[in-house]
Amino acid sequence: MDFARTMLERAGEFYPFGATLSQQGEVAAVGGYNGEEHPIPTEIYKLLAGEFESGASSGRFLGVALAANVNVPPNYESPFPDALRVHIEANDYARFIYVPYALSKKGFFRRHREVEYGTPFAVEIAPSFYGRASNG
Repeated sequence: MDFARTMLERAGEFYPFGATLSQQGEVAAVGGYNGEEHPIPTEIYKLLAGEFESGASSGRFLGVALAANVNVPPNYESPFPDALRVHIEANDYARFIYVPYALSKKGFFRRHREVEYGTPFAVEIAPSFYGRASNG
C-alpha cells in the first residue's frame, strides 16, 4: 500500500507491480518491463501474471501478490470507484483484496495529490497462478 500511495501522490496512477514468496521464505518485490517507455498497464499485468504462473507451476514460489490500479466493480458498492487491487494467491488460496481510494489535489497550485483510502475488502476468486500447479 505504501508504494501505491507514493505513486498515486506523485503521478495519480501506477503500473502493476507485485511480490513473491520463495520456498526459503524470502519476499521479493517484482516489477515488469516490456521495453516501452509508457507501456499499457494491462500488458505489464499480463507479463507479471505469466511469470507468477510459471513460478507457481515450477514450485519456485510459495505465494504471489499482484497489485493493479482498477475500477471497483459496481456490484461491490464501494464508497470510491477506484481501488488498489491486490491479487493474492498460494496453493488452495486465491483472493482479490480491494483497497478503494480517492485522490484529491491540494496546495496553492493543486500539484500535490492526497490519497484517502477506504475500508479494504476481500473477494474469493478462482485460482489462476496455482490452478495448474495444484492440479498437475
